[in-house]
Parts: sequence; structure tokens; C-alpha cells
Amino acid sequence: MVGRPISRRTFLHLGAVASTAAILAACGQAEPASNAPAADTAAPAAPAQPAVTGSGGYQEAPMLSERVAAGTLPPVDQRLPKSPVVVTPFESVGTYGGTWHTGTIERNGNDLLRNIGYEQLMRYTPGYDGVIPNIAESVEASEDGTEYIFHLREGVKWSDGSPFTADDVVFWYEDVLMNAEVTPTPPALRFTVTKVDDFTVNWTYERPNGLFLKDVARVHNERACGHPKAYLTQFHAKYNTTNLDELIAERELNTWVDLFNFMREPHNNPDIPTMWPWKLEAGFGTGLTTVSAERNPYYFKVDPDNNQLPYIDRYVLELATDNEVLVLKGLNGELDWQEQWINAPRNKSVFFDNQDRGYHLFELTPTTVNSMNILLNQNCSDPVIREIAQNRDFRIGLSHAINRQEIIDVVYLSQGTPAQTAPRPESKYYHERLATQYLEYSPDLANEYLDKAFPEKDGEGFRLGPDGNRISLIFEIDAGRTTYIDNLELIKKTWAAVGVEMNVRTMDRALWEERVRGTSFEYHASCHIFGGGAGDAVILDPRYWFPQNTGNSFWAKAWAHWFVNPEGPLAEEPPAEVQRQMELYKEIRATSDDAKQQDLLRQILDIQADLFPSIGIAYDGNFYGISVDRLKNTLPIIPSSYDYPTPAPSNPNTWYFV
Repeated sequence: MVGRPISRRTFLHLGAVASTAAILAACGQAEPASNAPAADTAAPAAPAQPAVTGSGGYQEAPMLSERVAAGTLPPVDQRLPKSPVVVTPFESVGTYGGTWHTGTIERNGNDLLRNIGYEQLMRYTPGYDGVIPNIAESVEASEDGTEYIFHLREGVKWSDGSPFTADDVVFWYEDVLMNAEVTPTPPALRFTVTKVDDFTVNWTYERPNGLFLKDVARVHNERACGHPKAYLTQFHAKYNTTNLDELIAERELNTWVDLFNFMREPHNNPDIPTMWPWKLEAGFGTGLTTVSAERNPYYFKVDPDNNQLPYIDRYVLELATDNEVLVLKGLNGELDWQEQWINAPRNKSVFFDNQDRGYHLFELTPTTVNSMNILLNQNCSDPVIREIAQNRDFRIGLSHAINRQEIIDVVYLSQGTPAQTAPRPESKYYHERLATQYLEYSPDLANEYLDKAFPEKDGEGFRLGPDGNRISLIFEIDAGRTTYIDNLELIKKTWAAVGVEMNVRTMDRALWEERVRGTSFEYHASCHIFGGGAGDAVILDPRYWFPQNTGNSFWAKAWAHWFVNPEGPLAEEPPAEVQRQMELYKEIRATSDDAKQQDLLRQILDIQADLFPSIGIAYDGNFYGISVDRLKNTLPIIPSSYDYPTPAPSNPNTWYFV
């Protein structure tokens, strides 16, 4: 039985500052406080490039009105849905024009997703304190948390002008998510998606999923609105029985799955229709070093004055050879808004001292678990490293051999507080024992625990492993994470002093993804920062609380595969304590009661404190980024998170240049 529906009117009135109250009401949950910009903050400003009014009362950018006049584009009122999303700008109604320049050191689509590609059924509020409707106009939830009915926004169109309907959502579910060749590992919590009518889909879980309405806005957690059926069927074996082999050969790929997975990613294939505010013109998949995008004429959002968004004409993402190139570009005013890749603590004073060049710093509030999580691979394919990594006394000894205050002072410029891998203190999920145990820098304590684990040493004082050879841990690190490299250089010395050798192997991000995130189990250890340390992300992204994500649980991926699919080829049955954590998380999914969810997660964290699989360094202080002074409607303080994903929920579609 479907619970109380959420009316369309409620969502439209909530607009850009809606909290979770409307959609969580069906589950009996309370509304969180919101610090998002108020709905009445906009103050109209005279446009530098006057908007052109269409026949339906909506205004559009001059570059689009020229195409309408030439007969190559329908009028603006025919391009917008029946009920466009109304986005209230942070400061003022903006003006059309300009190009947003930014940079990356990655050839994947992460930066695009964070900047311009976050258009899902639901999305986060700017303050990261709730979820609001987006491509979905409303949602109904059953009382038992098993059934969710999404009412899609009627008249939304893909960037090529074709209609977006329930058929696209069902195509994503049936032919992408549930196709074993395209998605070898199915979702751990099984569900079905069925079409009710052209603008309604029914999302039904086999068992209660009390976290769904918190979960659905997470970036890429659902890609139901990212797979245009009419376009992608030409690359799918189920639909194309004529020239698929030719298309595979044309791209010099091996299988139709390789072709499909390549062509469905906008950073590879700019021809794929999207819902994004800017439509890609060129992508990295062609071997270029610059991704460019032009405003999407069919974008489904407007400002309070009925101006179709976005305000900015074009977006350009440049691939740099390394972080330092981007730092120099930022100092030279060549990056209009940037936080990724340039905001290492050591760069802050340089950026701060040069703000007279026409940019300013903004703050990023951390939502991460820790500034750096040290993850030894307990499922390593090398049985010797596996035995070493699984030894708890060894891990405790390593933790006591880290001088965290030195790292905080030297690398983080005295910003941060020593902490283990644990939810942040401001979180309702904070776990004091997990956060504070084994933090003391003490070579004596380190040796005490390490002697319990591996007491024998060679002639140079380094400890011998179970095979009689020197323990030498190799950390595989993404070369772009320069802070990790700086941290490990300091840790390397203090670990050597207690008889443990460390070597750091840096590599291109793509290779790191393949070796550490992929199906390889060869690596000894790695480090990472992302994951939920604050807000509901703590319970939605439990990658550090138990091994549940095959791509992010670096310390025990084989156990994570077991959680997802015990019969899978990469699965390995975990110890009883870890299985208990998995069962507790299933209980979390089975309830919508927030207090019960908190209690169950605390039990998981109790077990994790006993196991101590991950070694943390510090809770971060605030991060920073840079924005040119002539760019308006940017927030002075913004959450920093991939899940959020920074800066997309703060509405870059309303940014404009003066």
C-alpha cells in the first residue's frame, strides 16, 4: 500500500531551499534545520546582456534567441517542461554570458560531475541538510519503506530536444543496472523499477529500505536520469542486431559492453544527450586535453524572473599535467572557480597573499572522516602481506608510531586535531572510543605492540614477517594527492624507527583506480580521504565502518564483494565480527526510525573500534578554494564532499559574471 503522497504544490513552494521534511513525512521523520539561502534573497539586477522574452513569458539567452529567430531551435516555452524547477540565486538574478574556466589532473568524469553533471531524480539542498525534488517533481513512500513512486517532471527534455520519460528510467534499470554484462555486480539491496505511465515509475524493494530517501540524492547513487534510451540502444546488443560489430571496430574496442560503457559516459562521448545545464562539445575520450560545453537549450530550470538557466554561456575544463600547473593558473586568474587539486594547505598562504590579482578565497567545511585514512589490504593476494595486515597488534603499533602533531604542524599548517578514522565530533554518530584510541605518539608503545606481532628483526633493525623476510609495505598512491605523499614521508621515518619499512609508489590516477579500486588485490596499502564523516553521509557511506563497497573498501575488498554477492568470483567470507556488522547494517536498512538507525550504527562502530582496521591522522580544519571577484552568486562557505558533490548543489547554474 502506498503511503501519503507529497503534492506537487508542496515541492514547487519549497523550491531551492526545501528540506527533507516533505518527502520524509511519509516515513514519520522530522524536518532538519536548514542553513540554505532563504527564498527571498534574490534582488533583480539589470542584465548586461538583455534576456529575450519568448511567447510563453520565459526569457532566454541572446545566443539561443538568435537560433530561434533562424528557425534552428524551438521557442523557449516549448523547450521547458510544464513546471520548470525554480532556483533562487544566492545574491541576485544574474546576466547572461561568459565562460567558466576550471581545471583538473584527471581524465575521468569526476570533475564534470561535481561541477555541471549533478542532475538526478532528487538532489541535496545547498546547505547539505536535506534533499529536494529535481527531475522528479514529487515522490510517494509506503509506510513500510518498500515502495516509492516517483512522479517525473512532465515535459523535461534531453539536450537534443527528445522527451525524457519513464521509458528512459526503465531502460537504465532493465538494460544497464540489471544487465549482468554491463553491471556484473548487482545492487546489494534488490529492487525493481516499473513504468506506471509516461511520467510515473514505481521503485519497489524486496525488503524495507529505510535509508532510501536519504540515499537517493547521493551523487551517482542512481543514474536513472543519465541513460537516454533512444540514443544508447544503438550501442546495446539487445537492440542493435545490424551494425554493432562495426561500431565496436570503429572505436577499436573489444566487446559491445566496452563500447556501451564508453559511449554512455559524457566525459568520453560528448554526443550523448544529457540533462546538464551545459552540453558537452568535446570530451577526453577523443584524446583531447580540454573538455568544453555550451549552454543546454533544453535545460529545465529557471530563476524567479522566468529567465532560463544557466546564466553562463560556456564551461571549459582543462586537463593539466600536475597540481602545480593549476596552482599557477589560479594565481594568474585563469581559473574562475576552483577547489579540487589546488587547495593543499601549503598553497593557502600563497593564494591568500595574492588576492589583489582579482580573486578571493572561500571556505569549504569538511565532511570527510579524516584527513588521511591509512588502509592496509587485509585481502592482499600476497599471503604474507595479508597475514601482516590482518594483525591487529601490528596496526595498533603502527598507529602509536605516527607523530600526528608533527604532520598537523608541517603538512596542514597547524590546522586540525589528531583523530582516528571515525565520524566527526559534530556528528550525531560520533564514537569517542573509535575516534580517540591509540593516538599517542609513543615509540615505546609502538614497540610493545609490534613486539607482540613480529618481534624478530634483521641486522638493520627492521622487523621480519611470518616468512622470515623484512616487512616492507608498499603504499600505492594517486600522484595527485600530494598531501598524502607529504604525510607518508614523515610517517616513513617514524615507522622505520620502530622497525617497519615503508615505500611509496605514486602513479597516475587511472592506474591507481585500476589497481586499488578495481579487481586487483595485489597492493599492500593505500590511503584515502573521502567517505561520510558528518551528516547523514555517515550512515549512507559506511565504507570505513565495515567492508561494503567493492570500489571503496580498500582494506577488505574481497569481504565487500561477499557482502554484495557471497557467490561472486571475488567474494571471500569475512570473519564473524565483520559478518555481524553486515547484519546490523541490513537492520538499519530495514527501519525508517532515525533513533533505531543511530543505535544500530553505534553497534557497528563498537565492533569497528574493537577491530581497528583503519589508521587515521586528524580531523580536518576548514578547506578553501578560489573564485574570481567578477563571478557572482557563489557561496562564501560550502560543504566539501564528493557525495554532496561540491559545488553542484550550490547551483553553479545561477553563477554569472559582471
